[in-house]
Parts: sequence; structure tokens; C-alpha cells
Amino acid sequence: MSDLRIYTVDWVTERLTNGVPRWLVHKIDQDGNGSGYVFPKDTLEWRAAEYGLTDVDEILDMILHEPHLPDQPDRDDAAARVGLVTSASPDAEPITLFNAASTADALTSHRLRIDDAKQVRAQVRPPSKGKNPLDVIRANHGITASGLRAKRERVDIHRWQLLYGDLPVPVLSTALEVPRA
Repeated sequence: MSDLRIYTVDWVTERLTNGVPRWLVHKIDQDGNGSGYVFPKDTLEWRAAEYGLTDVDEILDMILHEPHLPDQPDRDDAAARVGLVTSASPDAEPITLFNAASTADALTSHRLRIDDAKQVRAQVRPPSKGKNPLDVIRANHGITASGLRAKRERVDIHRWQLLYGDLPVPVLSTALEVPRA
């Protein structure tokens, strides 16, 4: 546990990079070293769509801790350790968003990974006193019903194709017709 890093968020700002609105979260570690994390503003809406989340605080916490996750989950992955794997075979993979049989399984696995990262790698926290710099993101999270619906559809289609192949009904045009009776 000696490798655990504690980061305190000291400021947040917005930036536009290549036409994409982004959040920049600056933090200081326990040794006084500063670093920043930049992510597209719509990342909050994407996480909500991917995992079926509605709590902006949980979504933001996930996003801030995701950089501290291993690049690829392996057999020592937090989800794999509790049996959240794709099958009972020896070559089973830990469940991820894109191989999970359900969004609930993907969410449970991701939560376990985030919790594990917060226990052994890093914790990103607001300051213990004063104004919380993350409040600006909470107040301007940008999650909308229409954006969430569109992203959920894209995630669902992508997951279906990864798990089962092509969609069962080929989309030949943008205007599907119902057969006449």
C-alpha cells in the first residue's frame, strides 16, 4: 500500500482542443507535484450511457480514477478475483464493458476496478477545506436526455456486434418500413 498516491484537486477549467470542449482537472500529490487530467466534456454522458449511471458524483469519480486502472485487465484484475469472468474456462477474460453479457455485469466489474485502484494506486479527492473545484463540472455536466439516448444506442449496438456479430435485422435504409397487412 506504500504506492498509494493521494491527489488533491486544486483547480478545474475548460479548454477547447481541436474543436472539442474539454475539462482540465489539475491536482497536487502528497509530495506537492502537480499534474493535470484532460478529458472531453461528453465523457460524463458517455459513462452514463455505457454503464446506465445517473449519479453525476459517481460518474465523475470514475472518470477521475480511470487513468489509474491497468491498461488491460488480467487474471489478477479486481473483477476476475471475485469471479466476474466471461466463462468458466481457464482462458476466460475478466468482464469489461465490451464483453459483458449485461450492463449490470459491466458496471459491477468497473466499480470493482475503480475501488481497487482507489485502494492500491491513487485517490483523487477534493480539498478538505474550502470550495470544491469539481463543483463546476457537477453544475455543467452536460448530460442530456437526447444525448444519453443517442450514446446508449451506439453503445448497445457496438456491444451487440462484439458479442453476437451483425444486428439481426440488416438496416438497408434510414427509413424502415413496416410490412403491409
